Amino acid sequence: MRPRRAATLIELLAAISIIGTLATLLLPAVQTARESSRGNACRNNLHQIGIALLNCESLHRQFPKGAEGRFDRRLSPSNMIGLSWWADILSHLEGGDVADRLDRTGANTGWAYLNAHNGELADGFGPAFFFCPSSSVDHFVKSGDYRIACPSYSGVSGAADYDGFPETRVSRCCRSEGEISAGGILVPNAVIRVRQITDGLSNTLIVGEQSDFAYTETGQPIRIGAAFLCGWLAGTYALGVPPDYGSWLAPSYNLVTVRYPLNERRYELAGIYMDIGANNPLLSPHPGVVNLLYCDGSVHAVEDSLDVDILKALATRDDSDPVVQGN
Repeated sequence: MRPRRAATLIELLAAISIIGTLATLLLPAVQTARESSRGNACRNNLHQIGIALLNCESLHRQFPKGAEGRFDRRLSPSNMIGLSWWADILSHLEGGDVADRLDRTGANTGWAYLNAHNGELADGFGPAFFFCPSSSVDHFVKSGDYRIACPSYSGVSGAADYDGFPETRVSRCCRSEGEISAGGILVPNAVIRVRQITDGLSNTLIVGEQSDFAYTETGQPIRIGAAFLCGWLAGTYALGVPPDYGSWLAPSYNLVTVRYPLNERRYELAGIYMDIGANNPLLSPHPGVVNLLYCDGSVHAVEDSLDVDILKALATRDDSDPVVQGN
């Protein structure tokens, strides 16, 4: 019998080198596949949100208010924060039990810190469709004693009139050199009906992804999601509709007025702020794209090279610009 020949050190090193090379080649493919799966899951979240918004419109013949401000002299001598559009669509999603039990008539219904009933209902509530699976932004924020979810998606209230864009339904807003618009679909203190969307449902944005960080000039990441700092419950304490919003100090949570290109990450720009930044950009961790929901329920991964004037046109319900969609 011949003795078995053992592998030499050189052969062993060669085998390890080949395995390492194969792993190096396979890793990007695996990462790409994972990101593709997460991107599909993110678009599915938006698709569910779109169905809920359309069901809400079908039931009430109007889309919900984007953000509500409240005043009731019996409850408070000053304006109070009302609920956001999320409160109206959860009954058409898996959050119906929470939505059906919300206090909608008491004081500060949109601020868990001052409304214990709604705070207890929302505490820890964070269904999967709230969050982009690629996002590394914390899912919750502390509001008093409660952990309130901050969704990865923001309602689109319209476009800003900066840089010559023809929009007059705007008000100064949110203490951050920002501007809030009522030219879109989910606008503060007003409902929009289908007949008002003269550009067509398939040409008009209603919700966009806002699931990544902006960065300061020194490279510090800053959270700028529209739900931060009060979570999905919060609307506004302004009582008017732009251009008569009523207070340039008032926040507008869970809404964005389009002013900058997709995936704009420069934090120092006017109108961008971690809390109540009316013009916080639509941005995502998906390479080169941002997922956007249109009024017809369709969802598209739109390239971030899209011209900002076209993006503003898509955010506006009645400007008559042509369709621009992504994948």
